[in-house]
Amino acid sequence: MPYVTFLQFAILFVLIYTAAVNIERAKFRRRFFESYFSRYRKAFSFLESRSIVLKGIDALLARSGMKGKLPFLDAKNMAFISCILFLASLCFFRRLGFATLFYAVALVYIPYAGMMFLSSVNARKIKSAYLTFLSTFIGFYNIEGNIINALKSTAAYVSEPLRSILKRNVFLFEKTQRSIAECLDNIAIEAGDKEFRKFINFAKMNAKYGGNFGKALTKLREQAEKLHSLEAIKSANASVGSLVIFFMIVINLVLMFNISNDPEVATTIRNTVTGQAIAVCNAAAVIFGLYMIKNINSSA
Repeated sequence: MPYVTFLQFAILFVLIYTAAVNIERAKFRRRFFESYFSRYRKAFSFLESRSIVLKGIDALLARSGMKGKLPFLDAKNMAFISCILFLASLCFFRRLGFATLFYAVALVYIPYAGMMFLSSVNARKIKSAYLTFLSTFIGFYNIEGNIINALKSTAAYVSEPLRSILKRNVFLFEKTQRSIAECLDNIAIEAGDKEFRKFINFAKMNAKYGGNFGKALTKLREQAEKLHSLEAIKSANASVGSLVIFFMIVINLVLMFNISNDPEVATTIRNTVTGQAIAVCNAAAVIFGLYMIKNINSSA
């Protein structure tokens, strides 16, 4: 068993070192490739794809509302926290033998599963507010004739979290050098709703090419009225299902932590094939539950 423990901490050291190096050099790599390899961007696209993971974490933080409540919490900080949590998990479940790695992975993923659940709840709220938003926006757009001004005026008449999303991004647009397209893209990322994304796409096309935006808004409202009831029920079911699975996973991990603190039981699990099989299968079930939460909320 000392060899297994050594292997676990060796893997942990490599993961933490790799994460630290990537976080420290992320800005340098980006500037380097933009400055000297912009003409060969396709050839080096496999290196740039590493940032996709960080962008996904940033999007999840935005949709869950964590970025608005904790502005300092970005993708890089979240990756660092995950490394610390992985190290702590190895200490918590160290008496379970090889199964420790599985429980450590599951424990690291729990915050992301929680943010997925919050994202689902926020998406349900945005779906329910979408019709009100469209109707109010159409009225202000007919008066203002400007997308940003209409969004600013509409924000006061919609519910949370859509109100905060609109106010924050319009404020950043007015105080920084962001373009209308960047402002709308950020709103779409934070909202995360498919129907809302349709509105954003039409707004971007109108801001860039012009056209009869009022007619497009009318079509969007007609579609939203047809899908409103069905989408609300679907999203509510996703939230309930995610909450039940998440609650059972937390109970499972707490029980396994208590078991690992019992020397006699932990010795049996660690030193017998049957005990390791039970621990690994249980950890695999936890990971599968977390995977189901991801699928439920991504399809909601």
